[in-house]
Amino acid sequence: MKYNKIFRVLAVVIIISLLALVIPATPAAAASISLSPTSGRVGTTLTVTGTGFSAGTYIEIQFNYSPKRWVQLMGAETSFVISFAVPNVSTGTYPVRAVDGATYAQLATPINFTVISASIELDRDEGQVGTEVEIDGADFDSNEDITIEYDGDDIEIADGDEDTDSDGDFTCTIIIPESTAGDHTITVTGDDSDAEAEAVFTVEPTVSISPDEGAAGTSVTISGTGFNPDDDISITFAASEISTAIGTDDVGSFSGIFKVPAKSKGDYKVKASDGSNKESVDFTVTAGASLDTTTGNVGTSLTISGTGFSASGTVTIKYDDTQIATTTADANGNFSVTFDVPASQHGDHTLTASDGSTTKQFTFTMESEPPEVPAPLLPVDNIKVEAGVSFDWEDVEDVSGVTYTFQIGSNKDFTSIVVEKKDLTSSEYTLPEETELKEAKKDAPYYWRVKAIDGASNESEWTTPRSFFSGFQWPEVKGWLLYLLIAVGAIVIGLVGFWIGRRTAYTSYY
Repeated sequence: MKYNKIFRVLAVVIIISLLALVIPATPAAAASISLSPTSGRVGTTLTVTGTGFSAGTYIEIQFNYSPKRWVQLMGAETSFVISFAVPNVSTGTYPVRAVDGATYAQLATPINFTVISASIELDRDEGQVGTEVEIDGADFDSNEDITIEYDGDDIEIADGDEDTDSDGDFTCTIIIPESTAGDHTITVTGDDSDAEAEAVFTVEPTVSISPDEGAAGTSVTISGTGFNPDDDISITFAASEISTAIGTDDVGSFSGIFKVPAKSKGDYKVKASDGSNKESVDFTVTAGASLDTTTGNVGTSLTISGTGFSASGTVTIKYDDTQIATTTADANGNFSVTFDVPASQHGDHTLTASDGSTTKQFTFTMESEPPEVPAPLLPVDNIKVEAGVSFDWEDVEDVSGVTYTFQIGSNKDFTSIVVEKKDLTSSEYTLPEETELKEAKKDAPYYWRVKAIDGASNESEWTTPRSFFSGFQWPEVKGWLLYLLIAVGAIVIGLVGFWIGRRTAYTSYY
């Protein structure tokens, strides 16, 4: 019995040993780590996942050989997940390691993490206010909106991308706003990642004038940007300073007006300076002339003055194509001539001053207000007239002078004109006796009308037509006289009928 028990124990041991020999041993899984993400900027949250570690191991996670986190696998745990922020290091590639916390022996193959930094590049780094600058950005977060600031103030994107692509890149254009001379910081920020990148743009001064040519006395507007803030600006014309009392505002911009000094024809430098920044622009002095009045009526007095014409030359003045005045310029080419506007049609007319080598033109606008409608006086409406009848209407006053056009028509629409007289200077017209009008009945009369025309050919409306007739006319019977005639006619007709009846009866009887 005792030996049987010993044999059974030995049999079990032998069987277990044989099974151990027959069944191959399962190798222990190798420890490994993985990263998410594998690249990012300083401050990016980095997640490290570990698997296949020995239970109970004390693990230290290192970023570039510096400890970041410690992990104690508890119980039967063989995996872990931890997260931390990428430390403040320069751009580049750094290993992430899992080591034994006691011996610092490497427990898994290191995985590299790439530290990147958002960046921008300008296509130009200096220029004037208003310059278009293209910005190329890289290494921002993918598909995030971007904000651009100029010296800390938001600036609009004039063209291009307003957000990054899937690679975190973008290209856009901004316009340099009004700002002082010198360096200014352009900052691009990713709205989601808060990643920032900066670049410097240097503003240079610029000056513009309008107009850029003209005669002595011309008012010129001069404007500038990119100068010192809140500073005085001196303006010189051909190296001679002009008193203007112009100063810049808080962003180094200015605007003012000066008059061109007396100079001969040619090109001159106009320079603006704040003492440390200066810029110049060309101005061309030309011959000039001016017209004192550009609108008026016939007889308006006009004066044309000129500068820079031929010295002691003869200047001819024309109104449209008609010469109306001449004068002689002085030794400096200056002149002034006065004349009256001739009779001419309403609207625009060209005035020309020329000495043969220099010609200046102006537009004079003749008034276009029509005169008042004449008020008809005689003859009154619907009256019989005799040969040699006179037609009369009220005078019309106009600064350009007035003439009248008179018409007689055979119908009220004046589609058939019997008499027409133009350019009448008097407010009446007598029909000559030799002008014979056909007899016109009262129910088919003649009509007359008149209108006023001023010296600028502005015409009034026609007067309301008035009718008249001529020749023998049966008197018009109205009222009680009409009834009396009807009664008398009835009596006469009755008597005639009675007489005819008596006579017929008498003849029959005999």
